[in-house]
Amino acid sequence: RRSAGALRRRRRQRRWGAMAAKAAAASVIGRFDISSTRNGCIKELLRLRVGRRRAREKRGLALVRGRQLINHIGEFFKFKEVFTHEPRESFDAYNAERVVRVEKDVLKHVIFSNTFEAERHSKRMDDDEYVVGTIEQPLPSDFSHGVLAIGDAAPRPPRRLLALDGVKHPENMGMLLSTAVALRYDGVFLSGPCIDPFNFKVLEASQAVAWTLPYCFGTTDELLALCKRHRLAPCAAASELSSQLHGASPAVPVAELPDLDARRYAGFCIAVGNESRGVSTELLTRCTRIALPMSELVESLNAGVAGGILMHTLACAWPPPDE
Repeated sequence: RRSAGALRRRRRQRRWGAMAAKAAAASVIGRFDISSTRNGCIKELLRLRVGRRRAREKRGLALVRGRQLINHIGEFFKFKEVFTHEPRESFDAYNAERVVRVEKDVLKHVIFSNTFEAERHSKRMDDDEYVVGTIEQPLPSDFSHGVLAIGDAAPRPPRRLLALDGVKHPENMGMLLSTAVALRYDGVFLSGPCIDPFNFKVLEASQAVAWTLPYCFGTTDELLALCKRHRLAPCAAASELSSQLHGASPAVPVAELPDLDARRYAGFCIAVGNESRGVSTELLTRCTRIALPMSELVESLNAGVAGGILMHTLACAWPPPDE
């Protein structure tokens, strides 16, 4: 009897131990809503991060990284989802329809994928950067009928327009967009193989000003037709060497700009080109070429820096007639 009772006790202990282990495992898993990189939401986040512009447009969503940037955008716009490794007590700090708790290693996979360089870079990041959110992209504007910026009651004709022709690097794109907002440009026209202004790296570089700046995509012919429709003087950033290579007339130094012909033009459009080749020949030969004089010791300036200088100079030299 004694051995039979002891056997029953051992069985009960094993059964209780198994139940306790199962409950403990469930509690650990329950701490996170997502703990696997194979989860469907994680795969969708990866598509938003590495996909091309049309993939994001199809979904109508953009990916934003970092708690500070997400909270900054969240002051004005609501996120669809926020994915964070933070405790649930911090969820109320996010302006989102849904907040999901995800293991940090899974978020690292979303942000970097599995590469040695990514692993090395991730060690320099703060925990605040392991937060990602999805938010609806603003729709492109139809500049042919004017621009409708935040605070405008009705569309109005653009007077200062920035055109980006094949700008590839996210830092340059972010810098140019930020400068356009700071100088109160009416919008940005993107042509050629430009990087998507809603790429998550561009959003970080520009602090997400894309939500406050009307934008559209189009061809060189559509850009020039837009300038003609709204009486904008088409200008392009150029170097003296590029003018000589294309057999065009010399570029006008930015310090020697003539006054804007108010009878002919109501504003201007400044085109900034690709980091290596500059503005395309098709556009360059049909615009007023403007050069930024530089020392012989410097071959060229960063596209974001040079474009910002030209944008500021034109905004000061050619204020719209109605200002």
